[in-house]
Amino acid sequence: MEPRTDAQRRLLATLEPLLPAFAQRSAELDRSGGFFFQNFAALQATGYMAAPLPAESGGGGHGLTDLVYAQRAIARADGSTAYAVGMHLMTAGQEVAAASWPPHLRERVFAAIVRDGATINSVVTEPELGSIQGGGLPSSSFRPDGEGRWRLNGHKTFSTLSPVLSFFLTAASFQDGSGEMGRAIIPRERGGIRVAETWDALGLRGTGSHDVYFEDTPVTSDDFLVRHPPGAGGQPQHDFAWFALLVSAASLGVAEAARDYAVYFARTRRPTGLGGPIAQVPYVRHEIGRIDADVITAQALLFATAEAWDRANQQDSDARARLAPRVATAKLRVTDLAVAIVDRCMRVVGGVSLQRSEPLERYYRDVRGPLANPPITPRGLEIIAQAALDDD
Repeated sequence: MEPRTDAQRRLLATLEPLLPAFAQRSAELDRSGGFFFQNFAALQATGYMAAPLPAESGGGGHGLTDLVYAQRAIARADGSTAYAVGMHLMTAGQEVAAASWPPHLRERVFAAIVRDGATINSVVTEPELGSIQGGGLPSSSFRPDGEGRWRLNGHKTFSTLSPVLSFFLTAASFQDGSGEMGRAIIPRERGGIRVAETWDALGLRGTGSHDVYFEDTPVTSDDFLVRHPPGAGGQPQHDFAWFALLVSAASLGVAEAARDYAVYFARTRRPTGLGGPIAQVPYVRHEIGRIDADVITAQALLFATAEAWDRANQQDSDARARLAPRVATAKLRVTDLAVAIVDRCMRVVGGVSLQRSEPLERYYRDVRGPLANPPITPRGLEIIAQAALDDD
C-alpha cells in the first residue's frame, strides 16, 4: 500500500536512504543481542524523534497514519529498530493527542526532543506486578525527602530503548501513608538510574529492553504527571491507538519482509529435478496467494484504522473513544495475520528457512514479540465485547 499524502511521501523519502544499512546490520544485531546504536543515530540525525510533535513546537507535525507508514518501512529493514523507536514515538504521539501532561513537563520534554533528539518511554512493568494495566500497586516507591522532594527506588523490566532513553516515564507508590500512586517523568541526567543489560530474548533482540533500577533517584514535585488513588488516574482506554497501531505497523513490516523473501525464493529456487523454479508448483502458488491475501487484508485494516483515528483526533475525545473496538480489532488481527504470513513463508521456503544465515528464521522470531503487547488478546476482545454488550 503506497502513501497517499505529500507528508507521508516526504517522511518516507527521508528514511529510505537509511534502510539498506539497517537491513545489512540486522542479522549481526540479532545474533549479538546488541543495541542498534548506529541505526538510532541515523534516525536521530534526520529529526525523526520529533516526527509526531506539532509543527508549532518545532516537530514534524506527522499524524498516526504517517508514522504507521514510516514504522512499517523501518520494520521491513529491521524489526528491532522499528519496534523500539516506536515506543518513543507512541509515548510522544499519545501526549500530542491527549494533552494530559502538566504544561511545564510537556514543554520540557518536547523542547528536548526537538533540540536534542531526546527520547522518552514508559518504564512501568515490574517482575512481580507485570504490566501496570493489569491493576495492583507497583513495589517501586517514592519516599519523602523534604518539601517537594522524593527518592525513587524500584526495579522495572521490559524497558525498551533503555540504552538511549533521555526521559523515563515511570510509576511508583508513595511511602507517606496515603496509599496513593504517582506517575513521573524523570530525566536520565538526574542520576540514580542503573540499566542492567538483561535483555536476552527469543526475538526483537536489538531493542535494548533491559531491566532498569531506580536507586535513590531524586524526584521533585515538578516531575509528577499525576498523583492518584490505586486504580484511578490512568490514561483513558481509547488513548491506546498510538501504541496499538505502531506495534502493529512493526509486525506488518516484518511480515512483508518475509513475504518478499519467500517470493524471491520461489522465483529463483530451481531444484534439478523440477526443470524450473518452484514458483510453478501449484502448492507454492497457492501459498503465495494466501500470503498476499493476508498482507492485503492486514494493510487495509491497519491503514484504514489509523486514518479513522487521525480524523477522530481532529474532532474530540468521544470520537476517539468510539473507535476503541476498531483499534483493538486492528491490533489483534494485524499481529495474528503477520504471524500467519511468516509461518506460511516458512512452508514455502522449507528447510532453508531454519538456517541462521537466512533472514526468515529471524522474521519468524521477531514477528511474535508484539503478540505480548497491549491489548493482548483477552483484553482486546473484552474492549470489543464491551462496546457490543455494555455500552449504550
